Amino acid sequence: MRTLFLCIALSFSASANAQEPSLVLHYKLDEPLGTTILAESSGAGVAATGFGSCRLGQLGAAPGTSTSAEFTEAGAGYASFPDGPNITNLRNNLTVTAWVKPKSYGTIGLTRILSNDNSAWGCGLMTNGLRFTTLGILDYDLTGVVAPLDTWTHLAYVMDASNDVTFYMNGVNVGTVTGSTPAGTPNADWVIGGMRITATPHEWFDGNIDDLQVYSGSLTDTDVAALFASPGSTLSGGGGGAGYCFGDGTGTACPCGNNSLNGGCANGTGDGATLSTSGFSSLSNDTLVLKGANLIPSQPGLYFQGNNAINAGSGNAFGDGLRCAGGGVIRLQVRFASSTGESETNVSLSAIGQPVAGDVKRYQVWYRDPVTSPCGSQFNLSNGVEITWAP
Repeated sequence: MRTLFLCIALSFSASANAQEPSLVLHYKLDEPLGTTILAESSGAGVAATGFGSCRLGQLGAAPGTSTSAEFTEAGAGYASFPDGPNITNLRNNLTVTAWVKPKSYGTIGLTRILSNDNSAWGCGLMTNGLRFTTLGILDYDLTGVVAPLDTWTHLAYVMDASNDVTFYMNGVNVGTVTGSTPAGTPNADWVIGGMRITATPHEWFDGNIDDLQVYSGSLTDTDVAALFASPGSTLSGGGGGAGYCFGDGTGTACPCGNNSLNGGCANGTGDGATLSTSGFSSLSNDTLVLKGANLIPSQPGLYFQGNNAINAGSGNAFGDGLRCAGGGVIRLQVRFASSTGESETNVSLSAIGQPVAGDVKRYQVWYRDPVTSPCGSQFNLSNGVEITWAP
């Protein structure tokens, strides 16, 4: 593999780095069945506690998101966490994203994904559309855009600094509702899977929620599309990364028409390998982990770092996939995929990659596909991830 890398001519046309708002809450909901504590993964928030019929360890939205949490209205399932400095001042200029698989829209035709307990703001689904609420001020209702039942859907709610709310479904901007006033002050705990714990109507969520993220800042159309295309990834200047260079046909064509629904170009599994991240890309607190999913089981994959996004982020055909990261390539670690096609780094990426504060680096995993290779090259690549390193 080293010889192949040395033979590749690495070139790049510089592109502007996308705005990366700050990730302030991230509930991956990856805990096993029987657990009642929902870990908070951004490092800025606190763990949540599950109640009622909150069942963890359920089938997730995509390989990169692992498992999910199931809530049922009949079982009054929800999770809650206390207000804190990372979220208490979010009155506008904020973003909420999540994967959802509703079983129903509730007995009143309204369910909530995340809300403060009867104050501040909240977001959810309606029988006839999507809703974002500033409690006691305004229901931002986007009708005619309905999240389907029994199907995983990626939703994003962006309340900008002008108090307008833009809604996204599966990475696509589906409409904006105007407003004029920021949300009020949180005065209670936050609720995942509902809005009111003691008062009625509770507006319990009925179905599954996965990979719930909250940002301080307004994600762009490009940001939201990247989160949808690379399930499990995050966008944050202090940690996580922005996915790019997907094998879905929107950029450079996959080498033999092997487009995919997720990650890079399709491999022998019929879908693409997904690269996502967890932890912080901070030189003083480097907990960054690169995670590959939907790889070929038991086969090696090379995680590597580059300075540039090849072909302005669209990538160039290489093997069965797209080469997305290049320029000053550094080999980070070779990891063998598990029997389920997953692997992740377990070394200090900053120590090996030697970034400095403010550096924007690009990452990818190059892996073997020796038996089922769609194009016959016997190797493929994941999507790329772009990361800004903090001090």
